[in-house]
Amino acid sequence: MKPLHKCLAACLPLLLLLLAGCGNGERASDDRPELKIAAAAEWTERSDGLRGFQEHYGFAFPEIAVVDLGLAYQAVGTGLAHVGVGDATEGRIARYDLVILDDDQGFFPAYNPAPVVRAEILVIYPELADILKQLSSRLTLETLVQLNKQVSIDKLMPQQVAQEWLIAQDLIHEQQQDTDTARQTPIVVGGKTFTEALTLGYLTKYLLEDRGYKVVDEIGLGEVAVITPALFAGRIDLYWEYTGTGLMNVMGHDRVVSDPQTCWELVRDWYMENHNVVWLDYAPANNTFVLFTSRELHAKHGWRTVSDLAAYVNRAPQ
Repeated sequence: MKPLHKCLAACLPLLLLLLAGCGNGERASDDRPELKIAAAAEWTERSDGLRGFQEHYGFAFPEIAVVDLGLAYQAVGTGLAHVGVGDATEGRIARYDLVILDDDQGFFPAYNPAPVVRAEILVIYPELADILKQLSSRLTLETLVQLNKQVSIDKLMPQQVAQEWLIAQDLIHEQQQDTDTARQTPIVVGGKTFTEALTLGYLTKYLLEDRGYKVVDEIGLGEVAVITPALFAGRIDLYWEYTGTGLMNVMGHDRVVSDPQTCWELVRDWYMENHNVVWLDYAPANNTFVLFTSRELHAKHGWRTVSDLAAYVNRAPQ
């Protein structure tokens, strides 16, 4: 998740006007309604991005505005584009009160976060699975959007956001608890470096510390190329990974899997067989790509799903 660049944000209206119609090129024809999507260049160029998406749903966007990663939310929120594409749990969805359109035909891959844990640690502390499930089961899409907003938009520290949310959920005490002396083996908690990953890491750290575990903090260790080998080598004991990342980036799977359960089962079996690592239960939130629109357009046109949008563009019967 890249931060907004001030110069690009300031030039956004001009940028959108100059680049309107990039990608597929043509302006809306007489028999197609005006509709502009704001998207990052990478998504418009990938075979599993714009081209595959339009083929899958059977329609083409009349206008495409190529914007810097992250500016699509602002473009839609300020009325400079009708729809945008971005991350499902991005805090700017809440900032601009955007409405996510349901991917009702299952094009986007599953990216549900889940704790991945070395099996050796679960042998020592088998109760960890149930403890972490109390956390993962509450991480809905709406919850992660709000937590991310507090960090990326409201500028609170991930540590504060994590601690306050856990207290509000009655998952931890307000006062720090003592370490259980019977639990001699420390648990090394890792984490990636972006906003959501940092928050997930601190949620885990504070939850385990409240239950009496000694936690070694390796949150913010690095991205996939760093943190995955660290887990496999035993340098860290657990961190939160996304099912789609495990499938595509780590396993090298070459087919998109959009069903969360199927994706989780594939990574669960491969990680265990090849690296003795356990995927615990995944969160309901799916941090995949999403299309979003403004609250106003959602109400005006009744767009609830991507198929609704396709029907609007194609002038198909509703």
